[in-house]
Amino acid sequence: MKTSTTNIGLSTLVLSVIATGAVLTVLHGIMIPFTLAAFLAILFKPLVSKVRKLGAPTWVGLIVVLILSGGAIYGLSVIVSVGVQSAIEKAPEYAERAQHLLVSIESGISSVAGQFYGKHSTSHLNNLVTPDQAVSIATQWLGSAVKIVADGTLVLLFLVFMVLGGEGFPSKLRKAFRDAPGFDMMAAYEVVNNKVLKYLRVKTIINLFTGLIVYGILALLGVDFAAMIGLIAFFLNYLPNIGSFLSTVIPGLVAAIQYESFGFALIVVVVLVVVQNIIGNFIEPKVMGANLDLSPVAVLFSLALWGWMWGIVGMVLSVPILAVLKSIMEQFPTTKPVAILLGNGNINDSDANHTAEAPSRNS
Repeated sequence: MKTSTTNIGLSTLVLSVIATGAVLTVLHGIMIPFTLAAFLAILFKPLVSKVRKLGAPTWVGLIVVLILSGGAIYGLSVIVSVGVQSAIEKAPEYAERAQHLLVSIESGISSVAGQFYGKHSTSHLNNLVTPDQAVSIATQWLGSAVKIVADGTLVLLFLVFMVLGGEGFPSKLRKAFRDAPGFDMMAAYEVVNNKVLKYLRVKTIINLFTGLIVYGILALLGVDFAAMIGLIAFFLNYLPNIGSFLSTVIPGLVAAIQYESFGFALIVVVVLVVVQNIIGNFIEPKVMGANLDLSPVAVLFSLALWGWMWGIVGMVLSVPILAVLKSIMEQFPTTKPVAILLGNGNINDSDANHTAEAPSRNS
């Protein structure tokens, strides 16, 4: 009977996950701004609490939050729109330079093929990039920039109500789940606040620092689109491992095309790799402290899943969302095994005993 009940519970969980995924995919236009607003509310929660401790009403904190978040969204939209507009203007020039680079690559391939096989290669790599294609891609990016501004308005609207209702949320949560047996929702709420939200705030500050450094290096070296690439580096570094890789490859490609020199591009990449390693291997671990105890496989799956559902925004939010879900599932007897599987395997004996004793305590 116990096995049957467990199977029913797991089946219900799987069906719920599938249904939730379908809803999140269909309603991505609403859910993405809502989720972004939720994480902004999390980031600004200490600021609102500080304002309240000073004796000011909540609306004062709300105004401060709106000024900061609205300014950030406006600055983001300006950087993106200016960068994309510049990309549209320079697209034909960059396409021509890219063709020159591809011709040189093709010449090298042809020379090697002639030495080994006695004939020249005819790969025609220069046809891969045309001015029309470059302008079309840049124009699509401009449409994405316009969408960022539209989504930003909706994000601010959600943020207003989240900040206004944020103070009473813990008491509502306690009242809603006080009679529910078998789990402690307030414990999950505290874990999220003490661990996940600390990670989110610290990671945001580190990413901002990284983005500014990338911008400074590229501007100093005279690489085009330095502000845009710095912004991209800020967002990409939310992605574990792959983010730092992409934030060095992208400026390397831009530098190679701009100067038609692989040597200069290599210098740009080496400098950025050194900076990324210093931040990622020395500064971030010391500042971050305890990690989120997430399995690399679970992180990779979450990255692919949320990226498939919500695109690049979903990839950026994938790790915080996974950490929040894991913290909540740890409080439910039915989903706690799933939470353990999502972890990094650092389960101590007390956790194991706690898990084993949970059913007897609720019987």
